[in-house]
Amino acid sequence: MKRIYLLLLFFAGFIAQAQTLFPYLQAPSSTSIYVNWKTESNPESIVQFGNSPAALTTTVNGTNQIFTDTGYAGNYFYHTVKIEGLTANTKYYYRIKTGSLTSDVYSFKTLPLPGQAATADGHLRFLVLGDNQMRNEPRFDTLVASAKRKIAQKWGIAADPADNIALTVMVGDQVDVGTLDHYENVHFKKNKALSGYLPIQTLVGNHETYGTLAMQAYYDHYILDGMSYKGITSGTENYYANQVGNTLFIATDTEHTSIQQLSWVQQVVSAANNDNTVDWIISLGHRPYQAEQYVGDISPWIRNSVMPILVTSPKHILHIGAHHHLYHRGQLKNTPTYQIISGGVAWDQYWGMAVEQDFEDVQKTISNWIYQIIDIDVTNGTFDVEAYSIGSVYEWKDNELMDEFHRYKGLASPAKPSITNELNGADVELPLTLESSAYATTTNQLLNSTQFMIGKTASFDIIEKDVYRDYENLFGKSGTRVDISTDVNAGVDITKLTLAENEIPNGQYFVKTRQRDRNLNWSEWSEVKSFNVINSGFANTLIQLDTIAYLPNTPIHVSFTDGPGNANDWIALYKSDQTPGSSSPSQLWNYVNGETSGNVTFAGLPGIGMYYAAFLENDGYTELAERKEFYVGPFVTLASDKEVYEEGNAVTISFLNSPHLEKDWIGIYKVGQVPGSVASIKWDYVTTADGSFTFTGLPKGYYYAEYLLQDGYKTVGNKVFFQVGTQITQLAINKTVYNLNENIIATWTDAPGIIKDWLGIYHAGDDPNSDELVSYTYFDGQPEGTTPVQGDKLPVTPGDYFIVMFTNDSYNEVSNRISFVVDGGLGINELSSQSGVQVYPNPVKKGERTYIKSKYPIDQIDMFDMTGNLFYSSKNINDYNFSLINQSLPTGVYVLKIHSNKVYTVKVIVD
Repeated sequence: MKRIYLLLLFFAGFIAQAQTLFPYLQAPSSTSIYVNWKTESNPESIVQFGNSPAALTTTVNGTNQIFTDTGYAGNYFYHTVKIEGLTANTKYYYRIKTGSLTSDVYSFKTLPLPGQAATADGHLRFLVLGDNQMRNEPRFDTLVASAKRKIAQKWGIAADPADNIALTVMVGDQVDVGTLDHYENVHFKKNKALSGYLPIQTLVGNHETYGTLAMQAYYDHYILDGMSYKGITSGTENYYANQVGNTLFIATDTEHTSIQQLSWVQQVVSAANNDNTVDWIISLGHRPYQAEQYVGDISPWIRNSVMPILVTSPKHILHIGAHHHLYHRGQLKNTPTYQIISGGVAWDQYWGMAVEQDFEDVQKTISNWIYQIIDIDVTNGTFDVEAYSIGSVYEWKDNELMDEFHRYKGLASPAKPSITNELNGADVELPLTLESSAYATTTNQLLNSTQFMIGKTASFDIIEKDVYRDYENLFGKSGTRVDISTDVNAGVDITKLTLAENEIPNGQYFVKTRQRDRNLNWSEWSEVKSFNVINSGFANTLIQLDTIAYLPNTPIHVSFTDGPGNANDWIALYKSDQTPGSSSPSQLWNYVNGETSGNVTFAGLPGIGMYYAAFLENDGYTELAERKEFYVGPFVTLASDKEVYEEGNAVTISFLNSPHLEKDWIGIYKVGQVPGSVASIKWDYVTTADGSFTFTGLPKGYYYAEYLLQDGYKTVGNKVFFQVGTQITQLAINKTVYNLNENIIATWTDAPGIIKDWLGIYHAGDDPNSDELVSYTYFDGQPEGTTPVQGDKLPVTPGDYFIVMFTNDSYNEVSNRISFVVDGGLGINELSSQSGVQVYPNPVKKGERTYIKSKYPIDQIDMFDMTGNLFYSSKNINDYNFSLINQSLPTGVYVLKIHSNKVYTVKVIVD
């Protein structure tokens, strides 16, 4: 998320030449477009446009709104002009005018008609940009400038961007907080190299919901009210659908999910399936489908509710998420659907900063600043995506192509493979390498993925192993480089699968395989072969249920594996308080007919309560596997009347559809507590199906309520989370005065327990909602604990600071602030003897950064050794801050000449 870096040694910052007025295009259609801009005064809103830059013959007057916020005392004039009556897919020239101020001449193109291309050669193209957020570093404006340069390189340096790109697609977090300052200086200012040529569409990210204005600033600045598809409107600006040529965008709101939004998605998809002008569907949502860093910080709503609807359409090709500040690309296993994270250039996110996990549905994760260009050939039915990197804080890259993927209609699938092992049901000992035939295809598509499925039955209704692999798998850091990913599948032949010694139990198995090309076409499954494992030292007798909760009288499916195969082995269902035996007959039972693996289906149980399934041996009561508990009854729903309660107020928890068994109860626990391991804070017995309890006397804290069964700790239904009081979390640090580079040890209790809670350090007197932070530290969402603040997260200059905890990646403070002092002590930063420039740390260790701050913009920096040899020079910096890495410098003393308002000379020691 939030780490402040200065420019790298080789970071070529983009400094846009300021225009007196600069426009912002949005909400385009085939016959209209909106033009917006901001001034400090004067409500006049005029656009002059025409078919050539020399003939802006039509004038349109618009409207103006005056917004007020911190730092803006009625001097934020927001101009809106709608140009209507235009011709589809036509280029226009225009300029904006307010009083005596007139912009340069820009151009735009209207959108093509439904189903049609935008360019003369039959293409439709989109630029995809992820999170912006950062106000005081030249990251996003550099990304925009790089994308503009790449567009010129690809399609002609003399052409306007509008000639080849129909739209810029953004995926939320375009500001860090919802303030006028951020909308002006982040979203608008950093986009101005392209925003006057390419209309922008965006959506709600979590950071749009923060700040003094929060979502009101989103509603005020964006014009999404008129977005609709086939007459289907969402009734809100939070989510919308819009068609561009043959492509339909479905933009969702992952911050405010609802049944209504899900129903809207279903309506849009159904309409698109019957629309022959729509060939491709691209869905968007700020929080992503999957993530390999900060694991779990995704949108379960997208993954579990929205995506199952989207993939019912053969037109759905791509889901774009953001939120994580990197790039990742994967594909769904069973449908030709890509999913990416386009995380832009926001707060640093590299390997080793959070909980990480390698997921099979992610082919690559790359911790770089990356944007995408989508190129659709409408005539030939192709869909291509290229991902370009401008690097990271560690290395500048000049639009380096990092990934490309595609989907081409009409291409044949790969040939059906075969298992080449001569198995034929024979006995085998592990290890065993299963091999498929070589990949073969009639197209030019290369192999991308394979899947081996090993089952206990020929119908594969009981799966022992399901192994899906891509030919490449970029996951984890490369050596010490946290911005470079390792290909963990390098050198792996994915057409082979080795079962290690003792990896699976003895018994009969069935195997099949299939192969997928880079067009996301699967081959047919191979013919099934069988083999019998002997002499394995691994036993894994198991039973599994298809769920853990059943409505009364609904089928209960129990699968079993690796049984002994006796003639009268059996599976039975018991009440939780029963013990198998002749005096305690089961509720239902069935023989497994001598099979070692298989399924048993029971018709269902009428009685409400807790049960378990047991696997028993040969008409006896010896249990062969661990019991599996389950619940039969209605599905309970809990709710609280508020999410946040004032301290001292009563908390009301309501319940619906409860089984109200004897001594069922509702307990309240602090976040992080586990029922049974500690006593509940408050509780009450449930005696009715529906009702509510009012709990009083809860101290400040983060809590959840849960429904528990029969005086025990088995739970059914949902947890409901709530908060009592404000500034609940108690934060402490180990000292109040630190030397430079001395670790700060932070300890806390009663934190919210959310994965992206974080500790922020600020200069004394700063406001986190407007001022730049010094550093941030995540701590894996622990409700209580201790973590060191160390390394590059420590303050680098002496001074007064404070540390505070924020919740859920926001700027909402949840703890007390603690002030502390950083004392220079020994080795204090050496300052230039001339005022106006600061160089620190000094001395500096080899391989670490030297930071330079100046009161005036720095033009050039030269570094000499003590004999006068020039080691390094950087020109045209045009910034107040700079950093260089000393990894290539021998230890010794060097002289920096810093060209600013004058030339400063500073000695630097590298040790």
